[in-house]
Amino acid sequence: MGSSAIHLAKNRGAFVATTVKSVDKEFVQQLGADEVIDYTTQSFDDILQDYDAALDTVGGETYRKSFKVLKKSGIIVSMLEQPDLNLMKQYGVRSTFQFTETTKERLTKLTQWIDENDIQVYVEKAFPSSEAAKALDYQKDDHPRRKVIIIM
Repeated sequence: MGSSAIHLAKNRGAFVATTVKSVDKEFVQQLGADEVIDYTTQSFDDILQDYDAALDTVGGETYRKSFKVLKKSGIIVSMLEQPDLNLMKQYGVRSTFQFTETTKERLTKLTQWIDENDIQVYVEKAFPSSEAAKALDYQKDDHPRRKVIIIM
């Protein structure tokens, strides 16, 4: 999710800050990240400030810290957390939960948008559908940088 979000945000003209392990710094810079923070040695909420938006794909403490980096009227989009009204009031920001229902129409539109805007999808490994369980294990155990796909 993160690598796609970086690529898509940069394509839309955003200044992008992201958190990764130091071994992934060069990879996210190649995707277009403007500011890269090593989350194993740095705390992003001590470094970043006055951002318009934050995308939370981790949840928990990361979600709560994300409120601190936004300017008033900013927004947090979380893939895992429901909006926290107390934090929204405290920091004067908005928060929303994002769950996208995957449909053929949405995937077709996304594919068209990717093609029109020359967005690359980075695939690390492909598995035949008969090995879907292996694909899930690979995703869980190896923590790939790029996408793991199942070929139907």
